[in-house]
Amino acid sequence: MVLLVASTPLHAVPASGPTLSALLALAALGSVLVLALALAALRRRRSLPYALVALAFAALSARALVGALTMTGHLGPSTHHLAEHGLDVAVVGLLVGAVYYARTVEREL
Repeated sequence: MVLLVASTPLHAVPASGPTLSALLALAALGSVLVLALALAALRRRRSLPYALVALAFAALSARALVGALTMTGHLGPSTHHLAEHGLDVAVVGLLVGAVYYARTVEREL
């Protein structure tokens, strides 16, 4: 097993089979559902922390799109890798911003 992992180039694209397709579809469905709930909460609350959380869920949904584009051959492995890590950074930054704002700014009001 170690030899198999060590000999696989980092830029290799994993085989896209029915399992990967099913997982990607499930991830997309779940993330879009959670995004819809976040947008409903934002519509009701209309505050910056809710907007930041909704944007974080939108970035999470975009990860499924990046996976689908990669699986269909529209994105190369290096672009896929860069996009996935960029979206990870966006999710973390948006969530930290939402918590920070909710804990400091809203308390002052």
